[in-house]
Amino acid sequence: MERKIREYALEIGFDEVGFTTADPFPQLISALEERKEGYSWISERLLQLAHVADPHFVLPSAKSIVVLLYDYYKQAYPEELLGRIGKAYQSRLYPGKKRLFGSRLRLIREFLEEKGMEVGIRPAMPERQAAVRAGVGRFGCNTFVYAPGRGSYIGIVAMAVSAELDPTSADAESGCPDDCRRCIEACPTGALYAPFKMDPLRCIAFNTYGAGNFPGAPEDIPNDIREKMGSWIYGCDLCQDACPKNQKRLNQELLPDVYLEEAAPGFAPEVLLGMDDRYFREKVQQLLYGYIWEKKFIQRNAAIALGNRGDDAYIGLIADALKDPEDIVRRYSAWALGRIGGLKSRKVLDVALKREDLPAVKEEIKEALGKS
Repeated sequence: MERKIREYALEIGFDEVGFTTADPFPQLISALEERKEGYSWISERLLQLAHVADPHFVLPSAKSIVVLLYDYYKQAYPEELLGRIGKAYQSRLYPGKKRLFGSRLRLIREFLEEKGMEVGIRPAMPERQAAVRAGVGRFGCNTFVYAPGRGSYIGIVAMAVSAELDPTSADAESGCPDDCRRCIEACPTGALYAPFKMDPLRCIAFNTYGAGNFPGAPEDIPNDIREKMGSWIYGCDLCQDACPKNQKRLNQELLPDVYLEEAAPGFAPEVLLGMDDRYFREKVQQLLYGYIWEKKFIQRNAAIALGNRGDDAYIGLIADALKDPEDIVRRYSAWALGRIGGLKSRKVLDVALKREDLPAVKEEIKEALGKS
């Protein structure tokens, strides 16, 4: 059965398959308990972290876990999107029925069910921990899983099944040298504060899609993190791109992804800041389907990116965004002008302050005036 599952998974496009038991993951339970302060914002209803460590939460009859790896670094990423959109999101690893990756998930699930297995995958599975225990990867210091010969640019799917499957061999030791701190040094916000430890609230990727959007998450992106987000609009790859284990992948010669090449110009921050609902629905969500369902969060991130660019050529565009019906767009546009600074920014902010009625936005404008 293990051979049949592996052969079919490889046939439909996965790159590695492993198996492990459906036993709970005590190390994950301990880690969550140790760092519960950093995760206190997560509601039980959202991710139910207290239960994630036990696969029986998603499938009471679980006896094994099937772990599937997908290597998403198979085509070149456009230069225009690097530093803006995380590679995993550019790769569209989404579960929707009309998405290619989602079709793979549906096919493998149907295959397992046809073999007489019950299958569980939702609401959550400890995918990284399962991959390590199944022997198809090892943890890196940046908390990502690294697959032999592939690095960390991998998507992981873990499915609990009701069948007894022989576990693949595992080596849980990290392959990171004891003295390597490249990923920690590359993280500008200090989210990676020690080997194998990460504070999600300071993670650039989390802030691009979690702040103000996830239930229980902080409403705002702190000022010190905004300034260090650079041009990131959705996700972040800094800790992975700095890792010595990923350098071979980063320097490989690959053919371009035609879809991404054509889509890339439409994801410039100056385009995203002023987009309408139709553009968000028909263009942006085709690529950034996942965590964000309201365009205001992408517009917020675009405003931050333009502010960090520091180019006064975009002041007129940001001035228009200061009239947006969404207060979050107006607030972060004010911040962007304060970040750019100069007389032109100050004039726009002065006009906006007289026009604005919402106290939170007025306060952001005042702070920006103090910087410009």
